[in-house]
Amino acid sequence: MNIIIRDDQGLDTALMMDGYTREQRQDAKQVIRGQFRDTAHKVFEEILGRSLPDTIIVNMSISDREEIKGESAARLASFNAELSRNGSLYFNIREITVKTVLDNSDTKLFESTVIHEMFHAADLQMLGNDYRLFDAIRENLYEEESYFNRQGSNKHIALLSILRMLHHYRAEGIAILGESLLMKSKFGTIEYATKQFCKVFELTMMRAQMRIGGNREKDVFDKESFHQAYAVAPIILLLVMDKRGDIQHELATKALDGLVTGNYELTNNEVITIMRSALALGLTGFIQGLTSLSDDVAPIRPFLNFCVSVQQDGDEDNNNAYQQLLSQPQSEENFNAAMDQIMGSCMPEEELDELYTKFKESSTNEESSYPQMKEKMAFLYATFKTDENPDRQRLAQWALTYFFDDKDIINDDVSGLGLIDDMTIIDYATRLLQS
Repeated sequence: MNIIIRDDQGLDTALMMDGYTREQRQDAKQVIRGQFRDTAHKVFEEILGRSLPDTIIVNMSISDREEIKGESAARLASFNAELSRNGSLYFNIREITVKTVLDNSDTKLFESTVIHEMFHAADLQMLGNDYRLFDAIRENLYEEESYFNRQGSNKHIALLSILRMLHHYRAEGIAILGESLLMKSKFGTIEYATKQFCKVFELTMMRAQMRIGGNREKDVFDKESFHQAYAVAPIILLLVMDKRGDIQHELATKALDGLVTGNYELTNNEVITIMRSALALGLTGFIQGLTSLSDDVAPIRPFLNFCVSVQQDGDEDNNNAYQQLLSQPQSEENFNAAMDQIMGSCMPEEELDELYTKFKESSTNEESSYPQMKEKMAFLYATFKTDENPDRQRLAQWALTYFFDDKDIINDDVSGLGLIDDMTIIDYATRLLQS
């Protein structure tokens, strides 16, 4: 692995002007190389079981000290996902962080910074998927941008802003969680995290609706909400993973307790399990998990109302039935009543057989971001085909019908959101049948 230190902003000269000798600067660069090398081994080889990157490029940059005063490690460096490809990873490290190395003043801050950014690097594939989704929405936006179709453009801008917000909370949640677990640092309370995320969630949705209504709101996802991710994102991520079943409930509880108290009782294998599961959770799966949490964390009403607004042909009665289904205790009666209202009628057995066969042979990006989807679909299909209880068969049939019907609460062709409701229905039906 080749580690290159670059300086294209004259930081080396600035450090010399500040009185640091050539030997001190060279020693600091060696420390930086060593930290990036050691962290890459830890994250890629030990935790993820992946091969190491061929090249790591670290660019040193001059930064305004007042601008970053009091910022966490997450803001003292950055990972450039757009430039990182073909085995090369690109990082940027700010002047203040370099000086902690020169002065040996805060080695933990420097180590945390590198760990944080290395987990972003490990998340490169999922980050790339998100950027491709954003690009597709932008292309759609530019195609529809015209004086006569400004509202259509506003919808795409609002959608892009919401997905950007959720993308940021997912990505920072992973990086800060990895940083916290490896450094065994105390983070914050669950109550504070859920309360703050709920505020950001509601505010972003409200501004998105205003944008669709013609208000030229510039910052649907504003700077304050952006920075709030660094205070709450890892706790929200663990709650989502727990709800979805990405990790066992006991393991999620242990990790959350460690974040809150700073007393970590996790083994190395448990840390590996948590971080591998986190890095396998794509944006679509993250959003699906949020919709399954309580309204006190991620209010589902504004989210569903936004989705209905984007596609225009959503039925408010169906929207209400969906919300009622998820907010009430699980029961066959609730499920069947909601499905009766939303779907109207089940697909016949022959049609479901054909659609399920096609589903098994294909895998879209959205489906693959939810690794348990095929397993749960297989369970539902087996229940529908072989269970001797007609009520259980009917429940499974409803769930399969919802998944295969393109025109449901959120139409399946709505970029980035189309399978969210389908995943939630599959989850709900599976838990109900297995309880």
